[in-house]
Amino acid sequence: MSSVHPAATIADRRLAVFRLALSLLLAGVGSALVVLAFSPFSAATAAFSAPLYAVVAGGYSLFPFLARQLLGVRWAATGTGAIAGVLSAPISPIGLLIVVPFVGAGAAFDATVWALGRSAGLRRRPEGVFLVAALISALVLFLVSLPVINPVDRGTPVFLLAVLGGRVVGQVAATLAAAGIVRAARRFGSPRG
Repeated sequence: MSSVHPAATIADRRLAVFRLALSLLLAGVGSALVVLAFSPFSAATAAFSAPLYAVVAGGYSLFPFLARQLLGVRWAATGTGAIAGVLSAPISPIGLLIVVPFVGAGAAFDATVWALGRSAGLRRRPEGVFLVAALISALVLFLVSLPVINPVDRGTPVFLLAVLGGRVVGQVAATLAAAGIVRAARRFGSPRG
């Protein structure tokens, strides 16, 4: 079926792509601002308590998870993470390496949502899908952080479980906060009758 106004369709598509790109950019900027806010104490927290840092670092995932949940676009968390990583590199203690956890967590979240969202039964329960995606992203972040954990601590199962637990708490908190923001935005945006 062809459109009566093909020029309008092209303009609509371009506008939709522009809105999506702008939304991802704004979410990436939001994440970079979180990194900036946490920067003064993030390195100290990581040195003092890796499990506590793992919880606090969940805040870095808020905007990528929010972008995915709010926009509903397949790779929104990954795109937001890439933008956030690049923007955060100049202010991050680890420089450009910050792109790795941002993109890793976003890609794990997006891939899990995509894989689980293919099931008709699970599509009706997006909150559960987002929680599973947060757990998978926590595991990815835990694995990414292993090389920088002190070798002495790496040999301690209790310590490693505490770091993994911190990642789980941080990522689940980020996805729950994002879901709450999405619900509030939709309630606020819905017309009142």
